[in-house]
Amino acid sequence: MLYKKASEMKPTPIPHCMGGEGTVMMERLLDAPAEMLGKGRAYVRHTLAPGVTIGRHTHEHEMESMVIVSGRAVHIINGEEQILEKGDIIAAMPGDTHQIACLSDEPLVLIAQVLYE
Repeated sequence: MLYKKASEMKPTPIPHCMGGEGTVMMERLLDAPAEMLGKGRAYVRHTLAPGVTIGRHTHEHEMESMVIVSGRAVHIINGEEQILEKGDIIAAMPGDTHQIACLSDEPLVLIAQVLYE
């Protein structure tokens, strides 16, 4: 069993995440890969202030799913632009290239999970 209190998860700043703009605040929800049964490299909560982006990157031999917890985002995947809002879910599959940016005046909060192929 795993049990973690929210107060134990401290945000880590990631300046220019994947070559993006500004600083993403990341909280590790699970310590990967150990707490992910060796099946993934990340289970995190990202907070992006207005104007902050996660830069364009490609997933090789892994997939990333994201659920929008709050805020609005513009997500570009394989050249296709999507507007994401609270509750929306996307997944970048192996070989997909994507990026995401906070689109609103309030912070964008998302949960991301990266699993190995």
